[in-house]
Amino acid sequence: MARALALLAAAFLLAGCGADVADNQSDLIVVNEGPCDVTVYLDGQELFTVEAGSDRAATDIGYGRHVVEATDSRGELLVRKVVELAPAEDYYFVVNDC
Repeated sequence: MARALALLAAAFLLAGCGADVADNQSDLIVVNEGPCDVTVYLDGQELFTVEAGSDRAATDIGYGRHVVEATDSRGELLVRKVVELAPAEDYYFVVNDC
């Protein structure tokens, strides 16, 4: 019984690892830790709004150089980052305040 449980646990872990390895997309994950909603731009194009204290993701943004920006409700720039993503690399963009 213990051996069967160990094999089941190992299969579950390997399946989870395989899913990450198979994901060859570059994703942008925005974490808004600030007290207000922010609008996120990717390469100059409005992407979405992230509510205060929450997060959102954009999948398959492509690898290479990207400019990620966050603005407040008045349109004032809060954060700008230039990132260079490798294929299948994800980027966590954290907004701390507004």
